[in-house]
Amino acid sequence: MGRRRGYRCQWSLFSESVSITSTKLTVSFKGGSEQGRRGQNDEERLYRTRGPKYARVPSRPTLSASTTCTSLATSCGSQGTLAPNYAAIPEVVSTESSSEDEQDSFEETRRHFQQLRQISLGNEFKYKMEMEITGAKEENLRNSVPYVKQLSSENNKAKADYGIDGDGPSFGAAAQRLFLWTQLFAALAVSMGSLIVGFSSGYTSPALPSMNATLAITNEESSWVGGLMPLAALLGGIVGGPLIEYLGRKNTILGIAVPFFVGWMLIANAVNVLMVLAGRAFCGICVGIGSLAFPVYLGETLQPEVRGALGLLPTAFGNTGILLAFFIGTYFNWSHLAFFGAALPVPFFLLMLATPETPRWYFTKGRPEDARKALQWLRGKSTNIDKELRDLALSQEDSNRSGGNAFGQMFSRRYMPAVLISLGLMLFQQLSGINAVIFYASTIFKMAGSTLDENVCSIIIGVVNFVSTFIATAIIDRLGRKMLLYISSVAMIVTLVALGSYFYVRAVGTDVSAYGWLPLACLVIYVLGFSIGFGPIPWLMLGEILPSKIRGTAASLATGFNWTCTFIVTKTFHNIIAAIKMYGTFWLFAALCVAGLFFVIFFVPETRGKSLEEIEKKLTGGSRRIRITGNKQMQNVC
Repeated sequence: MGRRRGYRCQWSLFSESVSITSTKLTVSFKGGSEQGRRGQNDEERLYRTRGPKYARVPSRPTLSASTTCTSLATSCGSQGTLAPNYAAIPEVVSTESSSEDEQDSFEETRRHFQQLRQISLGNEFKYKMEMEITGAKEENLRNSVPYVKQLSSENNKAKADYGIDGDGPSFGAAAQRLFLWTQLFAALAVSMGSLIVGFSSGYTSPALPSMNATLAITNEESSWVGGLMPLAALLGGIVGGPLIEYLGRKNTILGIAVPFFVGWMLIANAVNVLMVLAGRAFCGICVGIGSLAFPVYLGETLQPEVRGALGLLPTAFGNTGILLAFFIGTYFNWSHLAFFGAALPVPFFLLMLATPETPRWYFTKGRPEDARKALQWLRGKSTNIDKELRDLALSQEDSNRSGGNAFGQMFSRRYMPAVLISLGLMLFQQLSGINAVIFYASTIFKMAGSTLDENVCSIIIGVVNFVSTFIATAIIDRLGRKMLLYISSVAMIVTLVALGSYFYVRAVGTDVSAYGWLPLACLVIYVLGFSIGFGPIPWLMLGEILPSKIRGTAASLATGFNWTCTFIVTKTFHNIIAAIKMYGTFWLFAALCVAGLFFVIFFVPETRGKSLEEIEKKLTGGSRRIRITGNKQMQNVC
């Protein structure tokens, strides 16, 4: 019994020493002699630590050696297949145990210990090799461009695009934080200009009554006060394209602040109708230039994750400007209201001074270092921008290789799809009849015999138009552009058919007094559907789908085309009613909305979460191969 207790003590002490020793072993690739030497050193260290009495393995351990080896091997997660062929542990002869049973037990235990040692060292070998490989690959990932967080429509979790050795996203790079403050500042600065655009559009409604009393203008002159701005905006849209290409996006937007101020001061100090018309012409030109420059600037500065939400801010601020004109116009006369309009360009100008030019425009002018500084400001000081700069350089190099001038390239087979999609969106935006419905909302309610006051109905529609744009801002990056266009088309089709049916039933002599609420309900849903889809998205996609080579020229064409359609639809609305009646007019707009829905289904691409380079590649079939010229340009940047 005493000897067994001694063996148990020896076994526990020996196990402790083995565990300490085995964890300190390292792997060498210098040959078998090195392995044998290190194995011998381990035994000598153990001998010096515990003395000769505890150097031998006990013959009767309290725990089965095979069980111990198997459980430890299982916990290590290895079967020892990668273990090098280490030298066997030399047997230490002792005279304390002389019986055959004890000697056999000792031999068996020593063999199990040898297997355990092989497994332990082999597992250590495998672990060190895996750590070296993992460390090398993680170092390569840290030296490369970091992974940028992509927002999913299902959830807001980052999804890793790669793993090491196919192990899945557990080894993926950490998501890079999205820096929003500078991009939000740039979007707000641009949106202040859109606020002035909305204020200019809503000015005539509250100002004309007091203007008629002061200046004694005729009805024809009043119509020109309201209609001159869209015509001037058409001219501004034409000249705006070359301006944003030669002066830059930021300088063009800054430049319209001065004509805005001059135009409003002419209106505020007008002593005759000619000064009012001159001021409206100045404002109209600025409206046309801004309507194409704003989406181009935001499209080239915002990241794909927030381009939808922040890109709709100008539309939301434009509707805010309309309501602001209505609200202040109830307290101020036309002159004081114009003075208020002259004050708006001042904060707009100061905010735009603090924003940078777009990095893409710098690349078009061969200024890569300025592009790096602008992009670093927009993305944050701690953000790695190398990959985005490289994509910009390659995209610009691909654009330069195509050659030719922008106007000639715009109608080439390469760029025609993007141009036609942009023009189609602008066409169906106006053929939906939105401007005719908004401008003649009071007339529609009066013709419908609605039981509600037509002025109250017009105010309700204006508020719905204002609120719905913010709804679109909140959901556009979750649902996507095409889904909102689908919802917008269906909502407009259903309400226009219902309105046409209401007017048809009323025209044939049926009593519809019990349904006096229907026109208001239909128009509210119609305006809501338009404002979340076909209202803002064509302008947003104007800065997304047009290739960089022709962006300025094509945006100018699309903007001029939009204002032309606006003028035609608004001017011919009464003529259409006279020809096919009110119900026929609404049914015509509904049929055009159906055509617009099919256009979106078959031709409009989804741009949510995609960079401008990816969108351009899809629409033009451009190559993304790494080119030597692009690499040289990136070397200049870095």
